[in-house]
Amino acid sequence: MKLILFTILFLTTVISLSATPEKVKIHGIVKGLGNNEIVLLNSTQKEIAKVNAQNDKFEITANLETGDGSYYFLYVPSVGPLGPSMSIPTLFLFVDSPDIEISAVIKDKQVSKNYIKGSPMMAEYENIFRNLPVREELEKASVAYNKAFDQYNRVSQTQENLDVLKTAGDKLDSLQKSESQQLLTLIPQMRKSKALALIIYQYNDYRSAPELEELLKQFDPSIRNCYGLIQMQEKINLEKGCEIGQPSPDFELKDLNGQLTKLSSLRGKYTLIDFWASWCGPCRKEIPNLKKVYAEYKDKGLQLIGVSIDNSEAAWQKAVKEEQLDYLQLNDPKNITGKLYNFNGIPFIILISPEGIILEKGLRGTEVGEKVTKYLN
Repeated sequence: MKLILFTILFLTTVISLSATPEKVKIHGIVKGLGNNEIVLLNSTQKEIAKVNAQNDKFEITANLETGDGSYYFLYVPSVGPLGPSMSIPTLFLFVDSPDIEISAVIKDKQVSKNYIKGSPMMAEYENIFRNLPVREELEKASVAYNKAFDQYNRVSQTQENLDVLKTAGDKLDSLQKSESQQLLTLIPQMRKSKALALIIYQYNDYRSAPELEELLKQFDPSIRNCYGLIQMQEKINLEKGCEIGQPSPDFELKDLNGQLTKLSSLRGKYTLIDFWASWCGPCRKEIPNLKKVYAEYKDKGLQLIGVSIDNSEAAWQKAVKEEQLDYLQLNDPKNITGKLYNFNGIPFIILISPEGIILEKGLRGTEVGEKVTKYLN
């Protein structure tokens, strides 16, 4: 089940294309912005430029490549923080012409778009979704799910509300699968669409390298250097680099005491790594199972490492105390490990050999104990 707060999946690889940037102007009115700051971010949420608005009006100028099919965000810090939260402080846009006009409004801790003018790719991107047969039903299901989620989590955690939430979630999942399939059927007649290329990547980045390679082949070679397809190729490369049987990518992160720990320095034992976060409900539900497996096998050569992708150190440390985690805890606020190990959902649990070879990945529930038993018994 998914809480529909964002329509865009954040992509994480910086692309450098051999094109000449041009001066662009992004301007408009965001009702409710007042004289607050507004920031232009690239797809990795790196700041490009920022200005203070004047009576809801703003104008940002920057040198950007306008033909690569990449996307950006307008971020309003006064609405809320970046990262997981109940606020939506960003507005998604393409900058594919030198003059982009924005009209939006801030309401209920959310920046909502009225229109974006001057971006052909934005129009194409929106039309793709608007014309999907499943779209109307999916939007209704999303509203129903969010309402059920709020009712259960903020009003009353009764069994009745939980049943309603599960039913709404199951329907939403089913419709999202239909949406993904309908998008795939568009490729043959839109092989040169940079907008569709990005969408197909966004909706299929969880797929295996061979599956992504088949999708990549379906697009016209003339757009192979567009953002979406370069991201897809990068994902393929990452997937191949962290497959089972491959050496585990090394990383160095700080522990609870601020000391740096390198993964490669911990070789010599079978190692379970649990990638998690304090705000992730399924992650925290998985912890008792991990603790049980660790207690059973730590004297037989197993070590357990928790790697949190919390961007708040305080929230991470608070969760560690609440869960009474007595094994090594590392913090990865920039989600470096997500790129290295090619995961876009948590919990993500892997098992590594004493020599540092990936033995298993994507473990959950009873499978964790079963796989550990396989190697340590």
